[in-house]
Amino acid sequence: MSSTTSYRLSGVALLIGSVLSILSYLMQGFFLNDNDLTTITSPLSLIIFVLGCIGSVFVLLGLPGVYARQARRAGTLGLLGFLFLWYVTLYQGVLTAFTAMMTISQMTAHIVPQSVAVWTTPPPASAPFFLVSLVGQTVGILLLALATLRARVFPRWIAWLFIVTLVLGVVTFLPVFPQALSNLAAILGSVAVAGFGVALLSPERLEHMQPATASTAAAANA
Repeated sequence: MSSTTSYRLSGVALLIGSVLSILSYLMQGFFLNDNDLTTITSPLSLIIFVLGCIGSVFVLLGLPGVYARQARRAGTLGLLGFLFLWYVTLYQGVLTAFTAMMTISQMTAHIVPQSVAVWTTPPPASAPFFLVSLVGQTVGILLLALATLRARVFPRWIAWLFIVTLVLGVVTFLPVFPQALSNLAAILGSVAVAGFGVALLSPERLEHMQPATASTAAAANA
């Protein structure tokens, strides 16, 4: 399989994953209430987490293509950013969603008590992994954004959108921020990932961007 085909397959995976993730985030924000058992145990709630889980799996499959495409220019920052983001997607997008699906299924089957406490209390063993994902979410997005800006392989708006996502992620914790928009930062992050996907679908265009960048850098050094 040629590198061009590999990049395009990664791009397709990122686009599919991003669309499914955005749908999941939108449905969570507007239809899922963590304090309402009726919505928690509804079929719609299960569908939301199934979409999010499948979307995250597609993103995991596509992210290596992003790293490989700019690895030489992104350097160590790009590698660390990729690893952090991959872990965060695995933990928050796949494992957490899968745990939610299992909890919903057990609650509807009356295997575990139907209570908000059961829904909102994570397994004790997950605490260290959750803390790593929180740190990785911030550090990984920032490092990948900086590496993308430095590499100049992908469109720069993707990196800036990741930085906006970080800022907005902090704002969403404010009490005055609307609950329906609580996933806005995650949605913008998914749009940035979709931007990687679109760029990978046209690897020839990226090839034309790199020589121009190299010539500019050489002229500046001269």
